[in-house]
Order: sequence, then C-alpha cells, then structure tokens
Amino acid sequence: MKRRVLVVMFLMLVTIAGAQVFRPYIGAGAYLHSDFEKSAFLNFKTGGEFNLSKYVKPEIEVSLLVGILESSVKLDDNYATIAEYRKSVSALNFSFCPKIILGNANELDAYFVLLPRYSISNIEANKRTYNYNTNGDFTTSTKQTIKDWSQSFGFGIGYNFDLSAENSDSLCLILDLQGVDMGKSINELSPTASRVDTKWTLGLGLNYYFSLKKKKA
Repeated sequence: MKRRVLVVMFLMLVTIAGAQVFRPYIGAGAYLHSDFEKSAFLNFKTGGEFNLSKYVKPEIEVSLLVGILESSVKLDDNYATIAEYRKSVSALNFSFCPKIILGNANELDAYFVLLPRYSISNIEANKRTYNYNTNGDFTTSTKQTIKDWSQSFGFGIGYNFDLSAENSDSLCLILDLQGVDMGKSINELSPTASRVDTKWTLGLGLNYYFSLKKKKA
C-alpha cells in the first residue's frame, strides 16, 4: 500500500513538472521537545514548488528528522553507574503539500502561505547500552534498532518574501506543527521507561527557494 502511494506521488511529480513551472528549494528547522538533547530535534529538507495557479502552489518534499534523546543511567545499591543508555531517532519523510497562497503571489513581493502536509515516513530508532563494572570501568556495549513506517498530517504557516527584483529567489519563514510520531519506535526500545511522543511538536523553519528564470517585466 505504501509503495503504491509513493509511486502515485512520483507520477504526480513527473506529470506536474512537465506542464508547470518548477522552483526547487532547500530548508532546515528545529522542533522543541524536552526529551531530546538541548530540548530540540532537527529537520533538513529539499523539494520543489509547482506553479499550479496564483493561489495554489503544490510542493513535493523529502525531509529528514534527526534527534538524540537525553541519556539515562542505571545505578547499583551504592549509587555507582552500572549501565548507561543512549537513544537516537531519525525519520525519512516523503511529503505532499497543497500550499495555499494568501494574496496574489504574482503582484506581491511578500505574502503568507498555509502549509497542510501529508507525509509517509520511514522511522528508525536506536538504543545503545554501555555496561560498567562496580569500579566504573567499561565492560561491554549492545545496540538495538527498531524500524517502522507511518503516515501523518502536519500544518504550517509561512511568510514568504522575495530577495531580488530580478528573479524569484525567496525565503519563507515557517511556524510548523509537525505530525510525525517518532515516539512509537523510541518507546519500543524501552517499554518500561517514560513515554516519548513527538506528534504535534511545534517548530520553526526556513526554506530557500531558487529561481530558474527571471521575473517578468
């Protein structure tokens, strides 16, 4: 089922690219979450915008969510560390967004956009355990990996502004509510630990759009 959806998305990309103006972009962002180191996990993305109409410019995107969780330890009766646990997670996402323009993008140099997003994600969570003896000396380490697929919806609000009067290069600042739940895979690594949930995590991102042609005079 998921492979069929990916094939449909690819065919849509090829069809639209052959008939409409294409504008590629790259971007990055950070999402606030207290279970991760420095209370955040990161997002790196690339994709393309298709000029379907003045008010609807669909986007196809591939992104990577990555994060390292706060480490934890196990103590013996004398409060000496006998084990340390470190977890990390990543999600490779294939997304479609029917981006909606608020205002006439052909006449305005800056405008707001609405960004509803559907994503299919390949999630991988890793847990590495470091064992120590009673003297605090390292003895052994083990690694456990959980992989899963998921589908999700997210939503963002962006402010897009042009960088030049000569072409359509632009930046878009995005306040994003992402819906990919990486917590399910993380929680399977440690069923008895406190639960982690990354769904509906708020973040801030930035997209840079590259022009492939000059603006019309």
